[in-house]
Amino acid sequence: MFGFLVGTLSLIGFMKVWRHGRGFGHRGGARRWMTRRLFQHLDTTPGQEKVILQVTENAERVALQAREQFVRARSTYAKAMRAEAFDSAAVNEAFETQQASIEEMKKAVREGMQQVHEALNPDQRNRLADLVEFGPSRMHGGCSHGGHHHHHGFRPAGGSPSSVNL
Repeated sequence: MFGFLVGTLSLIGFMKVWRHGRGFGHRGGARRWMTRRLFQHLDTTPGQEKVILQVTENAERVALQAREQFVRARSTYAKAMRAEAFDSAAVNEAFETQQASIEEMKKAVREGMQQVHEALNPDQRNRLADLVEFGPSRMHGGCSHGGHHHHHGFRPAGGSPSSVNL
């Protein structure tokens, strides 16, 4: 459970950076750049891009709502620690609220992944699966996993896996 919470908080942090474009000198710059690179890498159509953007925005909204629940819970936990008698009921209620937020996030991500899966063709799904499995270095011409360094660039539009040096 603790590992899932850490992962969830990391996702929320990533979404916050994605949303605010930190490090690029202007609001939203990182998001636009990352989105443009992803769409180029996947060779998406405008309709596919619309689906991906809607899924991303929904996941971000649900993640931010979950973050708000985690922040609110901190106050409950602090009150329980300060009180003369520990308030187990309040802490359990905060846990339940957080768990409901996590379940909502899981549902949004699962449904979003399904929508993206249905919108993409098999080659695009394979490219996206590589990004999910190995990280964004797949879009930058290099990858490191299993102790071996591999170089591979973009596949040409309509290209096959054999056209990439794995």
